[in-house]
Order: sequence, then C-alpha cells, then structure tokens
Amino acid sequence: MHVLGYRAFTKFFRNSKGNIAWVYALAMVPLTLAAGAGIDFITAIDAKTALQNAIDSAVLAGASAGNSTSAAATVFAAEPLSKFGVAASPVFTVNSDSSFTGKVTATVPVSFLSLAGIKTLTVQVSATAKVGGTSTACILVLDKTASQALLMNNGADIEAPKCEVHVASKGYPAAVFNAQTTISSAKTCIAGTSILDNGGTHPNMSTGCSVAADPFAGTLPTPSTSSCTYNSGNYNGGSYTMSPGVYCGWFNFNGNNNLTFSPGVYVIKDGGWNVNGGTWTGDGVTFYFADTSKIQFNSGVKATLSAPAGGAYAGILMYEAGGLPLSQFVLDDSKGHVLNGLIYLPSRQMTLNSGANVTTDQVSVVVDTLIVNNATWYVSPPTTKAITGSGSSGSAFLIK
Repeated sequence: MHVLGYRAFTKFFRNSKGNIAWVYALAMVPLTLAAGAGIDFITAIDAKTALQNAIDSAVLAGASAGNSTSAAATVFAAEPLSKFGVAASPVFTVNSDSSFTGKVTATVPVSFLSLAGIKTLTVQVSATAKVGGTSTACILVLDKTASQALLMNNGADIEAPKCEVHVASKGYPAAVFNAQTTISSAKTCIAGTSILDNGGTHPNMSTGCSVAADPFAGTLPTPSTSSCTYNSGNYNGGSYTMSPGVYCGWFNFNGNNNLTFSPGVYVIKDGGWNVNGGTWTGDGVTFYFADTSKIQFNSGVKATLSAPAGGAYAGILMYEAGGLPLSQFVLDDSKGHVLNGLIYLPSRQMTLNSGANVTTDQVSVVVDTLIVNNATWYVSPPTTKAITGSGSSGSAFLIK
C-alpha cells in the first residue's frame, strides 16, 4: 500500500503541469464570465442611452403636436434602436399640468451573462415635455466662419435635455459629428447648412437656424488689474486656503492639493495656473482672465466651483477681458468638475479631452469654438446670466 501510494503520488507530481492547467482553466471561467458581464452591461447602458434619446425626441414631437400620442409614437418608431436588439412600446400620457410624458421599458439581449442563466437585462427610461415659455441656450459657440466650430470626436457626449446648444458658424462644415458621439439637447441650432455626420446621435438638430446673439459682450464688470497681489508660486500637496486678488505669472498646483477658495474675484494675468491633480472647492468665486492667461486643468482634478449669488459679479464664474486674440482653453482628464455659473470665454478655443467629465448644474458657456474628445458634459440652464434660445411660447421643451 505504501509503495502503491508512493508511485501514485510520483505519477501525479510528474503530471502536475496538466493538473495545474486544469485548475487554471477552471479558475478562468468566472474571470471570463465577469469580463463578459462587463461587456453586456456596457451594451445595456448604450441601449438605455439610445432609448432615452428616442423617448426624449418622441415626447418633444408629441407635445409640439398638441400632446399627440400618435405623433410621439411615429417619432419613437423611427429611432434606430434595432442595432441594440431593442424592441419596445412606449406609453404616453397627458398630465394635469398639460405636460406630456413618455415611459418605456425594454429588454436588452445579452451574450456572456447567458452562461449564468441571464438572457436579458431590463432598462427603463422616461421623459416629460411641455409647450410654453422661452427656451434657454446653455452652450453658445460664437465663431461665424470656422470650419468644425463644433467638433464631436469618438465617445463625446453632451447631455443638455433642458437647454439648447447653438453654433453660429456658417463654415464648411460648420459642425462635425463623428461615430459614437451624442448631443442630447432640447435643440441643437446650427447657423450653417453644412455639417459632417459620421454616425453621431443628435436628435432635435436644426441647420440654417437662427442662433442666439451674445448677450454678454461689453456688459460684464472689469476688475482692477493694475497691481499684483501674488507673484508666481508653486503648491505641492497639502491644504491651502486661497484668497481673492491679482495673481501674476505662472502658478503650479501639483500633487493632491486640497484648495479652498474664499469668496471674491481672482484675477489671473501674465501667465496662468497649471493644475495637476487635487481638489478645488469654492462658493461665491469669480475667475477673471486679464489677458490670454488661463487655468489649465490637467489629470485627476476635482473642482466644485460656483459663482456669487449677488453683487456686481452675480452669476459669473469665469470670464475674460474684451478684444483678446484667439487662444486655447483645455479641460483634461478629471475626477469630475461641477462648475456653476457663467463661463464667458469668447476668444477661447475650448477643448474637453478624454475623461474630462463635467457635471454642470447651472451654466451658460460662451466660447469661440468647441472640441469634445471622448468626454461627457452634463449641462443645465442657470437661473441668472441665461442665454435666450431659439424657442418661443409655442415651443416644446423637456422639463425632466
């Protein structure tokens, strides 16, 4: 018995590579399933996004047609949902306040999760629209002649269901929507008639549209910039309380700085702020660019900043001096920016790069041109410093 046991053990040991391979293969099953589940969930999220765009467009059409369920159903049926394997029938209702709501539940077929006995994932979306009131534009791109004044690159997503996106360019093309890009807005109004659409999703878009005028040109206060309160500096980790004043030269914010901005006006001139990581918090703050100086948010920044509620700078978060030459303004990869107030940068060619996820609760953005590269931007209208959109009392707008 001992000899047989020894021989069996020796044989097993000599073949251990095969045994380990089996163990490894078995261990890979849950890992592969987990990776596949991630793919299935991404597919479901994409389907839900497409379904939301479809129901948004449908309720806007229904509300515009006098709360017509047939008009809404026709628009919904025309949306390209089949590529997600989604077949769904929405339910439309007229509410007591005369608003018009659409709800839809759909099942999305899955692949990898079927190995675990899950055949489909359920997604549900809704939207409500109402006729009346004046529309608001959250984003205004001013350049009237630029080619690609609005450029949406792969993965770019602007979510502005309660306000409009306006592009003043009549260039060729005025706007470019590349594959896998989305603008979900109450309306996207482009002055030019030439756009390049490589597969983007942009319901409620109009070309040859009457774009909002710049309501802020020459109307904003000019702070004193004559003397420097602070000159070039470095902040390398740690917690700091920043004070209003005139910041001259270059300031570098490196590492995991925790910056708290006291209320007031921060003038930036003769250089700029280079921000690498950290957390910014400020309530009642305004940043003024006296020249082509800028704040460049680089990787890993989380900024929660809001404009003053009252006074001369009420509603103004960031703005610049008049008559500046064109220059860049870049938001790179971030942990999420929450920027509330007017961002008035008419000379800046703004770029949101990969991962620059910006959640803006109440904002008006005015720039020369806009490029969005694989970033997500959530936009909703402000209570002050709003831009009047293209709608009238007879227009329908999403209210939720």
